[in-house]
Amino acid sequence: MDKAEKLMADFQGINYIFDSSMPDGQKGLYIDNHVYLNPRQTSQELTATIAEEIAHYLTSSGDIICQETAEQRKQEQRARDIGSTLVVTPEDIIACHKEGLSTVWECAEYLEINKKSFEHAINVYARMYEEGLTYQNYCIFFQANGTIDVTELLDK
Repeated sequence: MDKAEKLMADFQGINYIFDSSMPDGQKGLYIDNHVYLNPRQTSQELTATIAEEIAHYLTSSGDIICQETAEQRKQEQRARDIGSTLVVTPEDIIACHKEGLSTVWECAEYLEINKKSFEHAINVYARMYEEGLTYQNYCIFFQANGTIDVTELLDK
């Protein structure tokens, strides 16, 4: 099961519809527990799209398609941020560390996502955890330049 399929399985309350009539510029759309997906995406793009549309399911209210107000733009950004944390979890970051991966490209490829999605997730975590995140016996520090430092905590 790839990452996109896992996301869809984790959120079964949503009806996922692959709609080949969607315009090329539109990758996904969430309306009333239905996620419409443009099938003309790479698997990495599809994963990011599904995650963002799930985030709309979790957080958005009302019609935010036009992005005319600050509140609509804020909801869109919040969905993108939450979607990023769905595709790159702290467990994923630790797994990359354990695999000895050190570049954005390596981590993105390992996680089956695109570089842009990985970078966005790291930026989101950097805003959320300015002092770092302690998770499962690891300390993860997110640097302002988009890099990550993972340190395993020693048992006392």
